[in-house]
Amino acid sequence: MTTSTAEPLRVALWLAAQSYAVHPLAPGGKVPVRGCTRCSPGTTERPNPAYIEHDGRTCSCHAAGRPCHGVLAATTDPHRIARWWEHMPAAGVGVAAGPSGLVILDVDCHGGDMPTDLERLLPGVELPADIAPGSIVDGRDVLALLVEARRATLPGCAPETLTVRTPSGGFHYWFRAPAGTVWRPQAGALGWQLDVRAGSSYAVAPGTVTRDGAYTALGDCRTVAELPVWLARDLDRTGHRIRPERPRVALPWRSRRMGGGYVATAVENELRAVAEAQPGTRNATLNRAAFNLGTLRVVGHLEHDQLADVLCDAARHAGLPGREAEAAIRSGLSAGERHPRTTLTGAAA
Repeated sequence: MTTSTAEPLRVALWLAAQSYAVHPLAPGGKVPVRGCTRCSPGTTERPNPAYIEHDGRTCSCHAAGRPCHGVLAATTDPHRIARWWEHMPAAGVGVAAGPSGLVILDVDCHGGDMPTDLERLLPGVELPADIAPGSIVDGRDVLALLVEARRATLPGCAPETLTVRTPSGGFHYWFRAPAGTVWRPQAGALGWQLDVRAGSSYAVAPGTVTRDGAYTALGDCRTVAELPVWLARDLDRTGHRIRPERPRVALPWRSRRMGGGYVATAVENELRAVAEAQPGTRNATLNRAAFNLGTLRVVGHLEHDQLADVLCDAARHAGLPGREAEAAIRSGLSAGERHPRTTLTGAAA
């Protein structure tokens, strides 16, 4: 279909038929509509007295079938879409990136001064040394640099894909996320004036007309290609890809013996408590162990640095972040050493 001239409902249904989840945008703008008066806080100049702060994911508007909270309301249900645009025929069309499995490269054309630090143009990418001052005007030039560095091609970043020109003269390159991958939006992480629409963000569909102009599909391509491997690698490198956390495999704890007799037993017990502490109790357990061992240091003839080392080992085994653990150990040991035991009677065990 010719999305540059189609009415919003046709565009929304066309997208939904391809499994792209859509939601309405306020007529003439690119902000999602609200489902009821309580859902919009209004503006600083004109606050909405009916607004009630709430979690958009559990908003009652969703159960009632009202379009609210943008991406959270997006759907591919043609009946719901038809009802929405029956009541708001002039509403624009937003496409929820994450629910649609899309990664959309947003190339801005805002102009402005090129960053004096070339590292900010494309962080982490080796650039030519002969970039002339004033030769980089906007995101189009930055993307061209990235494409050159990766020996890729333009337009469409090969293979060809749905490409939308924005009212400001920028471009949206639409791509399908590779199977089994999840992505997040991060403005500017890829490069200067290069943004990514993914996850909880959305893009304005071609055919939508705003007060600033129209979003227009370019050329004849209306299909969406899979995210090119070279671009996926760069987006992974810049933190756009969400990788699931691998479950931590806790190996049996093996303590390093310190001291002798009762002292060795006390140290072993405190270290084991830290190493086997569960999430939610790990910090408190580490603080307590560091304090108790600090009180034993002098009477047990223990070295401060050795105690700190074995406590760090136990904290690492429990999964505590290194810097966080080191700070707790320093303060705990110091506090314990200010209250030294003079005998081993009643020492922590």
